[in-house]
Order: sequence, then structure tokens, then C-alpha cells
Amino acid sequence: MTTYDLGPTQFYSPSERLLHGRGVESAIGAGEAEEWIRLDRGVHRATCSNVFGGWKSTSWTRVGFWSVNTREIADWRRAPYWQEGLGGTGAPSWSLPPTESEIALCLCHGDPRVRAAALALDEPAELPASVLPLVLIRSADTDERVRTLARAVLDRVLGESDEALPRRLASLAVLVGMRRRYGTWAREAVLGRLGALPDETLTHLLTNSRESRIAGLKAATMYGVPAMEQAWALAEQDRDEGVRALGVRTAIRLALASGQQAVLDDARARFLAHLDNDRAYGLRLNTFATAVETGFLPVDDLAPLAATHRYRKIRRHACAAVLAHPEGDVVLDRLLSARDTFVRSAAVGRLRHAGRGDELPRYLTDLSGGVRATACRELRAEGYDLRAHYQALCADPATVVPAAVLGLAEQGHPEDAALLHPLLRHPHAGVRARALSALRMLGALPDDALPPFADDPDPGVRGTALSALRGTPCLLRDLLDGPREDVRARVAILLERNRIHRQGACRCCPSPPPAARRARWAKRLAEPRPDPWRPSMTRPASCSAWE
Repeated sequence: MTTYDLGPTQFYSPSERLLHGRGVESAIGAGEAEEWIRLDRGVHRATCSNVFGGWKSTSWTRVGFWSVNTREIADWRRAPYWQEGLGGTGAPSWSLPPTESEIALCLCHGDPRVRAAALALDEPAELPASVLPLVLIRSADTDERVRTLARAVLDRVLGESDEALPRRLASLAVLVGMRRRYGTWAREAVLGRLGALPDETLTHLLTNSRESRIAGLKAATMYGVPAMEQAWALAEQDRDEGVRALGVRTAIRLALASGQQAVLDDARARFLAHLDNDRAYGLRLNTFATAVETGFLPVDDLAPLAATHRYRKIRRHACAAVLAHPEGDVVLDRLLSARDTFVRSAAVGRLRHAGRGDELPRYLTDLSGGVRATACRELRAEGYDLRAHYQALCADPATVVPAAVLGLAEQGHPEDAALLHPLLRHPHAGVRARALSALRMLGALPDDALPPFADDPDPGVRGTALSALRGTPCLLRDLLDGPREDVRARVAILLERNRIHRQGACRCCPSPPPAARRARWAKRLAEPRPDPWRPSMTRPASCSAWE
């Protein structure tokens, strides 16, 4: 049988090289932290078929122009496995003594007995130095016996070594400590001997895979490493949303931990730019929630966000944060002038708490119905006569405003219709339109009184009248011959869109009696049928019935 040496080819992974007997240095080379993690996962996944009997993994891979079974490249049935012995004892099926590649495979094996046996080799002799990264991974193993053996080995090796070995294992220790359930011990054991997280380790983590970047950001927050610029670089440029969000949170926490006003001001400016420029809307909301929870944004920065930010949810979350802030009453005027009606309404509801309840009557004439309702609720709690206030506003046609007309109708007193009827002829178009809507709200203006308003000079009044007529097609049809082109077009749209051009849908016309429903076969019985002796349409007339 001819045996070929394995050259540097991309078709063999490090785990497959170990299976073919190559040394750890030849299989994984310099061995970055991510490569050791991938090696452990690959061997564990491949050797699970030996642990769980009957389960076999079969897959195909592309090699050049051919598709071959992965077992032709690496048959994992040849890997070490646990073999039972006499008297209930057992051992891995390795060489005596086991080779370096067999020890590495057993340290990553899917069977915890095999992993424990490989770590027990340290008792009579020392394990090879090349497998120390795998021993560190095993110190976070899910099996308690394996963890105990690996921690004993790692503690002995770190105690006898100089500072070079912990520096070499620092990146892997951070990855294991952040991503494994029992990895805290390994991270503290390695970084505890260094005293801090080395800068080169953090730079290596923040410039590698997604898993490494996340672990590096968490480690920077945990150990207080000054990595502000690197965190903002990931927050602004990384392609992964999770990494960007964690980068923003890390930068916020590092800025707060610094305690320097210049650093805080710069971080706040970059965070506000992030709220405007990041392409993921949900990410902005999540990072904004973090900034509010940590107290990163002062009330002077929250108020402009609540008043002017272009995204509604950010405006409203910022408004809630301002009102919950101890100094929120200081910037209440900024919220009262916001364009968002939700923000204005919330600020109006805070006036009494701020000791400014005497300003509430001013917002009874706000253009937003929600703001007016909030002001009415607050004033009603104080026993304020809202109806008398609105009647006084609508009594003088020279000073009446459109919102006061609607506010009077919202009180729900039909007797106030006598005060509103003269306003239908008010010179101000907004007052006329609101008076028309208010009388309809009070039920004081019938449908047949609306068509004349469709000829009003103001398009707003005409639109209000046509909207009120949308349920009366018999009155709308009369406007199809009107002089105004926009009215005729709007009437045609209303008739077609609401499907009220049918007489049965009109509420002002009597509905025709329902047609009698006939059975499905009644029509067929009523139709005349040809006699049986008549010739068929497919046969000539001279053809006899006997032919």
C-alpha cells in the first residue's frame, strides 16, 4: 500500500490532519484562538458517531470536478474510541504510548471518558506543550471530572511558566470565558497572572471573527480597557447589527467609567449621530434604551430628541425619559412646542405636576384633539367649567378660532348648536369648516343642508361637506353637474370608492323590496326544450332515426 505525505492543501482541515497522524504544529500551525475553537468543535462533532452507536454522518464534498464522500478524505471510524476491558475497566484505543495527534484528538473527543483519560496522562508525565490550548478549552468542559483534571493541569503549567505563556493564551481565555458556561475560571486564571487584559489581545479580538469581536467588546467593558475608538469604529462600520449594537453599548459604558467630561461630550455627540445615521431602525431603539437606562444622556439632550427627531418611537421614548427625569420640568417648554401631538399631550398632562396648572386653558384651543382632551381632563379634575370657557371663545365672531369651535362641540351639548350656526357664514374659511364639522358632531345639520357648502370658495369647506355626504349617494349624484371640476372629480371618487352608487346602499333612499329567490333548477324548467323526434344539430335533417 502506497502512503502519500500530506502537503499543504485546502482539502484537509486541521482535525482531518490530526486524524491522518500529523502533529499539532503541522495540523494547526500558529494556532489562533478561533482556530482552536473550530478544531475542538470539528473533532467533537465528528467523533460523536462513536459515542452514540448506530448514528453515522454521511456527506459529500466537492474536490475539483468530482464529488466524493467525506469518509474518503477522513474516516472518523479510525479515531480513538473508548473500549471496555475486563473487570469493568476501559481505556481509549490509542497507541502505547499515545502519539501527540492522538492526545489532541482525545482532548476534543465526544466521549467524556476519552477526554478525561487524555488529561490523566499528565499524572505520570507531562502533556505536550502543543496541546495546552486544548487543555484550556477543557477547563470549561461540561463534564465535571474533565473540568477538574484540566484545571489542575492548567494551574500547574501556569504556575511554572513565565509571562509569555499567559500572553499566548490570553485571546483563547477571553473567548472561552465569554462564550462557555464554565469558562470564567479559565479567563481569570490566565488574565489574573497578567494583571490586566493586554492591548494586543484586545486588538486581535476586535479585528477577527464575529465571535471574537463580541468577546473583545465584552472584555473591554469588564476590564475597563481604554478602547473607545475601537468600539466606536465597530459601532459605525461593522456589517453585523449585533456587533454594532454591542459596540455602542461598550462605548457608552467606557465613557461613563472614564468620568471625564470631554470624553462624555464626545461620546454623546457620536451617539446622537448614530441615532440619525445607523441603517437599522431597531438597533437605534435598543441602543437608545441602553443610553436612557444608564443615564448617559442628560435631560438637555433628551428634550431635543423628543421634540424634533424624525423617528416617532425615538421621539416618544425620549419624551417618556424626559418626564421621568428629576429635572424634566426644566425643559417642559421644549416639549410643549413639539410638532408630535403625543409629545405635546404628554407635556400638557405634566403641567399640573410642575405647578403650572394656570397655563392649561391655553391648550384648550390646540389644533390636536388629543392635546385638547388632555387639557380638558386636567382642568375637569380641578372643577373648571369647560363649556362656559368654550362658549365665551365662540361668542365673539371677531376673536373665535377654529379649534375653539370643535372644542365646544366636543363637550356634547346640542343646545350649543344655536351658537355655532352663525359661524357657518364666518369670513374665515377654517372657522366655517370647523363649524360645519361641529354641527355634524352635534347632529344639528341634516344631510340635505350640506350640498350648498360644496360650492364654497374654500377647498377645505368643500372637502368637509363632501366627506359628510359620502353616505348619501342621491345627494352626491346631484353634484356631478356642479360648476367646480374638483367637486365633480371628488364626487365620482366617493361614489366609486365607497360603492354607494347602488340604490340599496343609500340611507336616504328607500330600499327596493328584495327579489324573490328562485331554486337553482327553476330557470332550466322554464326554458322550452326541443321535441325528442327533432333532428340533432350534429346530424343532417334527412337522417332517419332508424339509421
